Amino acid sequence: MTSHILPRLAAVDGVMFDVDGCLVISDGPAGQGGTALPGAAELIDQVRASGRAVCVFTNGTAQAPEDIAAHLRGLGLDVADAEVLTPSVAAARALRERYGDQPVLAYGGDGVIPVLRDHGVNVIDPAEHASGAATGAAAILVGWDTEFTKPKLQFAAEAILAGAALYCTSDAPAFASRDRLNVGVSGFIVAGLSHVTGRPWTVLGKPSPFALETVCWALGTTPEHTLVLGDDVYLESGMARRGGAVAGIVLTGITTPEKLADTPASDMPDLVVASMTELAALLADADGLRMPVSSGSER
Repeated sequence: MTSHILPRLAAVDGVMFDVDGCLVISDGPAGQGGTALPGAAELIDQVRASGRAVCVFTNGTAQAPEDIAAHLRGLGLDVADAEVLTPSVAAARALRERYGDQPVLAYGGDGVIPVLRDHGVNVIDPAEHASGAATGAAAILVGWDTEFTKPKLQFAAEAILAGAALYCTSDAPAFASRDRLNVGVSGFIVAGLSHVTGRPWTVLGKPSPFALETVCWALGTTPEHTLVLGDDVYLESGMARRGGAVAGIVLTGITTPEKLADTPASDMPDLVVASMTELAALLADADGLRMPVSSGSER
């Protein structure tokens, strides 16, 4: 398997790392309270030294990107604030493109609403409106909101029935953890809203095309020159395969050899490694095939 993948790795100019189960193992979202996995810090350094760009994309929206970056640095991972992406970043770019300055109703904490506003999304305050229908919201975005109460359900449902499109940061049912099941929140909420309103939702985080486009934007790459590395065949490998990027899975998180055996061909990764150390060795071999790019030349 490794011989055919080396030319593709040699052509990679940017690497996206997932957090939970890939860089970090923990019992909280975005690596909270966790530890860095063996070889993760060294691999990030190696990727940088090879001249490739780095970004980190976690599907969690409980924290703002800069807070996640600070936490990762505290675990010994050299990650800058601007290199951390979340579904809120992808959502902000997608919502601005689709709706411009039209009002958006958003649910979530520090990892959602401030991020949207920082990227120019017109996020409205529900307290200023008598009902969800009265907001005139063009869209609703649901993120990590552990206090999504019945009044919020009522308000959001009214906005949806009045015409607002329903979006979700992530509808993944769970994410990798050390000892126990870590359940998702935003997917649970939008499933309830869809049940109440009969309207579908659209995911803007992984594995959506919006997420991969945001990854390439952050890395300054195109999909074919991007390695998407994670531990989930649906979120990371499926996204990469559908978008034309190189799909890599590390078996330190949610994916097992048994799960790979049941993975549909459309989501099957191009590369499977048991650890970051194994991937580091493959990238070192691939570096021997890389050709330096002179200034002004095109790939």
